[in-house]
Amino acid sequence: MWRYIVAALLIFIGAIELLLALNPRMRNEIMKNSPIPLPSAAPYYFFFAGLSAMVMALGLIFYHRIF
Repeated sequence: MWRYIVAALLIFIGAIELLLALNPRMRNEIMKNSPIPLPSAAPYYFFFAGLSAMVMALGLIFYHRIF
């Protein structure tokens, strides 16, 4: 049961990061109040972080079928 809760949380986090990677106006508005300046490669960072969260969630869900 715990792995489904963690997988759902990872899918949620991954979806938010992919949304921030693909929507520059929302990303700039959210990061405007950040004390750390946003690097120019931020969309790529958000995209790969969201993608890795989704892959980890799928790995947790389908782990028992592979091994």
